[in-house]
Amino acid sequence: MGANPVVIVGALIYFAIMIAIGYFTRKAALNASDYYVAGRKVGSFINGAALASTYLSPASFLGLPAFIFLLGYPFWWALVGIIGGMPIATLLTAAPLRKYAPTSFTDYYADRYDTKWMRLIAGVPTIIAGFAYVTLSIVGTALFMLAILKLNYNVSVVIGALVVFVYVFYGGMVATTWSAAFQGVTMAVAAVVGALYTIAHFGGINPMTEAILSVSPNFFNAPYVNEKPSSALMGMWTGIVGFYFTWHFGFAAMPYTVVRFFTAQDIKSARRSVFWAIFFGGSMYVGLIIIGSAARVLIETLHPYMSVEGVKDAMGVLKHMKGVYGVGGAAVTDYSMIAAMEALKSPFLLAVICAGGLAIAMSTAAGWIMVLNVLLGRDLIGKVFGSKWPEEKPVQVTRIMTIIVTTICTIVAFSPPALVLDISGAAFIVILCSVGPPLVLGIWWDKANTTAAITNIIVMTVLSTFSWMYANSKLGSAHWFFLSKKGGLVTPHQFYWVFVGFIFFILLSLVTKPNSPEVVKKYSYDLRPET
Repeated sequence: MGANPVVIVGALIYFAIMIAIGYFTRKAALNASDYYVAGRKVGSFINGAALASTYLSPASFLGLPAFIFLLGYPFWWALVGIIGGMPIATLLTAAPLRKYAPTSFTDYYADRYDTKWMRLIAGVPTIIAGFAYVTLSIVGTALFMLAILKLNYNVSVVIGALVVFVYVFYGGMVATTWSAAFQGVTMAVAAVVGALYTIAHFGGINPMTEAILSVSPNFFNAPYVNEKPSSALMGMWTGIVGFYFTWHFGFAAMPYTVVRFFTAQDIKSARRSVFWAIFFGGSMYVGLIIIGSAARVLIETLHPYMSVEGVKDAMGVLKHMKGVYGVGGAAVTDYSMIAAMEALKSPFLLAVICAGGLAIAMSTAAGWIMVLNVLLGRDLIGKVFGSKWPEEKPVQVTRIMTIIVTTICTIVAFSPPALVLDISGAAFIVILCSVGPPLVLGIWWDKANTTAAITNIIVMTVLSTFSWMYANSKLGSAHWFFLSKKGGLVTPHQFYWVFVGFIFFILLSLVTKPNSPEVVKKYSYDLRPET
């Protein structure tokens, strides 16, 4: 299989648009407000499309179809969890945070809990999650570059990282917002087009279902309904429910979506942004469910590599690609969705899919890089350690941070430690159980206090990070309960820490000293919707 001119031209058009957005918006990043929060001038449609593309990431576009490919149809429940959780943001955080109008993710923690050191404490899990997400985004970009150019994976990683770096470096939040909006539309269109091609190939939904069952008889089996589930991880309801809750609350608390509320024009615009995010995200997920469900049968019946000696099934195709292109770590399984689209042998389709994949990968990378370079530069170097450098030269500082973040994550992307969806799940759990409770309850509960916030963030960051790493390395999967044996209780991404974190924070707040009434009024009561 060689590079196809049609696919290359499609990618070049996409990159030309991205570079143009970065170039023509560079003059809009002349001051800190423009660079950090796009001058708070972004309308709901643009902001919503940007929200969708930034939040959903390659973990959605590549990872979710790959997990459906591996685990079977019951995994679609995780997709419902993500979309179903989006409206929660309008209630819990979108409007209050836009009313508060901060610049950085850590601003609220420093103000609500009345100490600059909360920037550092809340920054630690944010850095962990941020580096994980930028890494998986570069992995995703590299896999699509591989599909387009048929280059070695390591070369594809370097190319992908350079493209992400260029338009973040020059444009700041203005460029990343407009490019992310374009990318949000592109990813949704790509997934829908891929699904339509897939259905058309089989001649309808019913023939497609029959073809899937002919290759994977247990594909649609859910726990306790049939004798054999689609996968061991789908063999318990904790698996299905756990994957649902891993991402369900993320939209309300993840830094790279929370900062999108800061860029909205006003409170109404912030709320409406969520509607558009649901529209684009929901459209994409419908397409991804169909593609992921049909991936195995498409690969095993149509992919050119099935004719290679020794290749007997879809996993054999992916292993062969790993050898041919030197795909690092676990990333080759994430290629299953692309391989399914390659099997349909349509250059136009592959061009559209690659554009959509590049869109979502680059958007997420850019969104997280903006979060990290503001955190590392403005918040830590400036606000915590007192340097005037970020205040005097904010654009210069954040661009240097962009170089550092991109370089580190590119190195890790050469051999990623897990599938992109597993890396995403780890990032989500760390954030939601550590900084999630102080954010959500800080707005809605007057007893939330500094002692509880500091203790919760430190304890939950350590526990969630350790349990995920231990389960992944010692049990062979991040989805087994870390204190059990391999194949024991299914706890996707150690999701239970989300609930433990909220309970732990509440209990600590009840037995420790509350913040002053003035602080609570300003950063809790006054931010709530008027009744």
